[in-house]
Amino acid sequence: MKMALPVTTQVVLGLAIAGAALYMISAGGSEGVLEYVYVDKFVDNQASYGGRVVKVHGVVVPGTVKQRIGAAGDYTFEVEKEGRRLPVHFTNMVPDTFAEGGEVVLTGELKAGVFESEEMAAKCPSKYEEQASADPSKPPGKR
Repeated sequence: MKMALPVTTQVVLGLAIAGAALYMISAGGSEGVLEYVYVDKFVDNQASYGGRVVKVHGVVVPGTVKQRIGAAGDYTFEVEKEGRRLPVHFTNMVPDTFAEGGEVVLTGELKAGVFESEEMAAKCPSKYEEQASADPSKPPGKR
């Protein structure tokens, strides 16, 4: 036989759960979850991203990648999407898959008009295009 909790106990438990949920939302609102945005949206709304760490997704513009001489992990380049470009200063070693024309997701923030980042995920499109186009009669990944 089930015994129901008294109404006052139910109210107290409900308030405790609601309070804990509100605390978690307010305390963790800026940590742990980063906003993910494409370059075109970021460029169009730069003012709203000022001072915030975000993930920006775009394509590395061919011909813009430069590495500071004598400095490992100090790169400048541009990323783009839908014709919008964003200058980037990257201060870490680039992944093996980093390439001009390749897609990247950068974590960082906008400072003085330049996206400052030290974290990147990169995908090399040629590897996937080669597999897909090797034999059009077969599914991608099969040769």
